[in-house]
Amino acid sequence: MKDRIILIAKIVFFLFCMFLVINGQRTVGKLYLLSQLIGLAGLLFLLWNYNRKFV
Repeated sequence: MKDRIILIAKIVFFLFCMFLVINGQRTVGKLYLLSQLIGLAGLLFLLWNYNRKFV
């Protein structure tokens, strides 16, 4: 049960990060660049979290 909740939380977090990146890409400005960078950092965190099991 706990693994299922964590998986759902990761999927929601992934979708939120993708929204930040895509929304920031469609518009111009420093705040939108910041939102893209935050989204990218979130995606990199998810990638790191996935890969740390295999190290």
